[in-house]
Amino acid sequence: MESDKFIENIHAAYAASRPKSHKLHHQAGRFMPGGDTRSVTFYKPFPTFMKYGQGPTIVDVDGIEYIDFQNNYNSLIHGHAHPRITEAVTKQIRLGTVYGSPAESQLLLAEELCKRLPGADKIRFCNSGTEATLLAIGLARYITHRYKILKMEGGYHGSHDIGQISIKPALAKAGPPEKPHSVPENAGIPPHVLKDCVVAPFNDIKTTENIIVQNQHDLAAIIVEPVAGSCGMIPPEAGFLEMLRQTATRFEIPLIFDEVLSFRLSRGGCQDLYGIVPDLTALGKIIGGGFPVGALAGSNEYLNRFAPDKARFLGHSGTFNGNPVTMTAGLATLTELTVSEIDRINCLGKKLRTDLRKVLNDLGITAQITGAGSLAQIHFTDRKVKDWRSAATANIDLRAVFHLLLMEKGIFAAARSFFNISTPMDATEVNKLTDAAKSSLIEMIPYFGNISPHLISD
Repeated sequence: MESDKFIENIHAAYAASRPKSHKLHHQAGRFMPGGDTRSVTFYKPFPTFMKYGQGPTIVDVDGIEYIDFQNNYNSLIHGHAHPRITEAVTKQIRLGTVYGSPAESQLLLAEELCKRLPGADKIRFCNSGTEATLLAIGLARYITHRYKILKMEGGYHGSHDIGQISIKPALAKAGPPEKPHSVPENAGIPPHVLKDCVVAPFNDIKTTENIIVQNQHDLAAIIVEPVAGSCGMIPPEAGFLEMLRQTATRFEIPLIFDEVLSFRLSRGGCQDLYGIVPDLTALGKIIGGGFPVGALAGSNEYLNRFAPDKARFLGHSGTFNGNPVTMTAGLATLTELTVSEIDRINCLGKKLRTDLRKVLNDLGITAQITGAGSLAQIHFTDRKVKDWRSAATANIDLRAVFHLLLMEKGIFAAARSFFNISTPMDATEVNKLTDAAKSSLIEMIPYFGNISPHLISD
């Protein structure tokens, strides 16, 4: 088929220009399943191995330079090797990496986060966003003596059992829209986890409220990404977060905001941006300055349950929790992340979304652009994207081709066609991405015609 030949040619060109990456991938497969330790970094024909990064750029082992719009999946808000972050971390490493005892850097980062987050009196550090959401769920269950968790269909909250429910459920298995099924991401999820996880549709006020009401006596928590990340960088529609807050309060159900991704959107995350204060907040990514990090924030009423000087407390340990290197990097990151810088990159994100829409319109291609602030994503579908089910109608083959063509033009982004802006960028980088997207889409027009002709205007 003509479309198959098109893909073969793209894969061949990609492989021919990256012989060292190809060799390393083959070698890595001998010692790591799939050649890496992160499923999300794999794409066909093989992922590129990177050698170093500086500012907004990243360079692979074959010497190819890219503008980095992936930024380790949103965690490098200041790009690569930021001089003041690097200087602070280097100084700390010379003093030691971890002590098995508190350090002042932990206090300083906790204080800064509590100042920024409306819903934070206290902070508990851990080592990933996965740990942070798991800790939030455990605390909610400890307090309420209930065990069911309500999450949004398509929402990702980490690599634990509850987090692995209905992330990308096949539409044939997802159940009716008014009562979504709890679908395991893999066969390793125990059946009892499905019973303890209630799924609701993101951005559907009436349906989600009804599901909460029906399960009110069993719910230990409601967990939600204020901007649905892995679902497709989908912002909340008017009234949805407000409904969650009001309904959770009405039935005394803890509301958890997973702001691992969305914290970057304002000085105090989405809870500051939208004026909706959760009971608990899970954090990660940018607050570690490029090092592994997670955190749970909340009111004294909730977080004081961890205090070990209390007669009955919830234990929580971790060998590297609050380690000085991460804390130092995180504090340096937030020091550089001023309100003016956040506003600036959010404006660049808006420009990117606007420019991409114009490119699509000019070429007669139907696709959807979602995002908020410094985040953007392209969905190759004619459906308005507001939740997982609408996002799942996008053509993933088009997405895969688009990703490789962008790489051939010096743009590195997530394989699922989402982009994030870092502070070393300005309009120059955004324009280069827009130009690369335009030329890539022009190359793809015959391919559109073969596999998704309804997305091309006559």
